[in-house]
Order: sequence, then C-alpha cells, then structure tokens
Amino acid sequence: MTSERTLELRRQLFHLVLGSAIAAAVWMLKPVYGNLILLPLISAIALLLAIPKIAPDLTVSNHLLNHFERKSDMKEFPYKGAIYYGIGIIFPIILLRLELACVVILILSAGDSLSTIIGKFYGSHRIGDKSVEGTLAFMAASLTASLIFLSFIGRIDLAQIAAVMTLAGALIELQPVLNDNVAIPALLAILANLAGL
Repeated sequence: MTSERTLELRRQLFHLVLGSAIAAAVWMLKPVYGNLILLPLISAIALLLAIPKIAPDLTVSNHLLNHFERKSDMKEFPYKGAIYYGIGIIFPIILLRLELACVVILILSAGDSLSTIIGKFYGSHRIGDKSVEGTLAFMAASLTASLIFLSFIGRIDLAQIAAVMTLAGALIELQPVLNDNVAIPALLAILANLAGL
C-alpha cells in the first residue's frame, strides 16, 4: 500500500470514529446542555484555524497534520476537512430534533468515509469525479450506521426517514461544487427542517 493510500485510509477511519463519537456525545449531552454543546465545537474550529498561523511549529499540531492531512491541504488550508466537518454539523444540531441530528452526523461520518475508501481504492465506474462503487458504499454505510443507532435508542420507527436521508446524502455527495463535509449535513438538516421532520 502506498503512503498516499495509507494516509487516506487513516484519514477516513479517523473521520468515521471521531464522527461516531461526536454523534454519541450529541446524543448524551444535548438533552442536558442544549445548544451550549456547540461551544466546544466552535472553540475547536477556531483553534484549528488559528494554530497553523500562531504556532506553526507546535508538535501536536504537526503530528496531526503529518498523519491525517492531505499534502495539498497542508499547504493551502491546514485542517480543512475537520474545519468544514465542524461547520457542517452545526446545522443538524441546531435545526433538527436530537434523533435526526445524530442520524445526519452518522450519515456524514459513515457514508463519507466509506465512500472515499471504496471509491478511491476500488471505484472503476465513474460518475464525474466520484464512482458508482463509492456512492453505493456511501448508502450502505450510512443506512447501516443509522439503523444501528436507531435500534440502539429504540426509534427504529425512524428507519424510513433515515433511508430517505441516506439517499439524499448520497446525491448531495455526488455534486462536485460544494465541500461534502458542509453540504451533506447542512442540506440534509435544511431539507428535513423544511419537511417538518
């Protein structure tokens, strides 16, 4: 496996694990603290924006960049994926009821990470700059993660909504214009909110 492939695999697995942990934290903490749970998230975004400018030689930061950041993003926009991810998940946290906010975060975390792994390593049937294999992986991973979560919390009655959100998320991920870490959670939250879910 090349170092670029290793880096991408590491990035996407980190994306999956951290995103799942964030969904669990939102599930446990939002009922207690409400939208105040956004304060650590906004603080983390600000910190990730500031560190490369004010402390470019910070050991912890350099370790994270060297082990998880794409080389092009390290030069142009360090922590780009994490910053956009943090911005994106603000939308479901604010706009949606708790169960659906967590589903949207899981759709982004599981779907985006697995679609990138499958699409980059095994995708051969192209849809623009994406692949059919990656899109199918997005849907399978998103729906599986959503159904596991909904079963765990005893809300399997929301499975149809999760399935529709998964399909919408996969379609959003196919568009090449917007960053999917922002577009998927923001558009899913806005669409679900407009639909009164």
